[in-house]
Amino acid sequence: MSTESPRTDLSVPGFLSSSTSVLMSKANNLFVEIFESAMEPFGLRSKDFAVLTAIDAMGPQSQQQLARSHGIDRTTMVSVVDGLERLGLVQRSRDPDDRRKYAIALTGEGVSLLRHKLGPAMLSALDAFLTPLSPDEREQFNRLLWRLVHERDGVAAGNGRARQG
Repeated sequence: MSTESPRTDLSVPGFLSSSTSVLMSKANNLFVEIFESAMEPFGLRSKDFAVLTAIDAMGPQSQQQLARSHGIDRTTMVSVVDGLERLGLVQRSRDPDDRRKYAIALTGEGVSLLRHKLGPAMLSALDAFLTPLSPDEREQFNRLLWRLVHERDGVAAGNGRARQG
């Protein structure tokens, strides 16, 4: 693991000090720094972890499906999958439903690394990120984030106003 600690300077200009979007962005950037540091000993990045966990959860997928589900451009996804394949963590095979496509699947080594080392490293990074919060605050924080992400009924997409009609 890197000996450098993640950057903790989260200051923002006074007029933005209470901006939710700025604070969420800064929090995300801080977590990504901590998480990238946790993945570094394995020669991986957060995008690699996201792809491995997606395949583990949903089974073999095409590069296009993985790119769409994670908001990663196709060129970057090719690079991510190539790197994971070189490390022996994923394998490409012809998609039985469409022979023009390849399905990306985890190898036994990929499953083992993800479940026994990467998963615990991610949880450790998350714990480090959440250190300032008490257990009750962490639970509340998670509940609030869940609501923001998943409970969109009555909210118009993108504008935060209640739907009409």
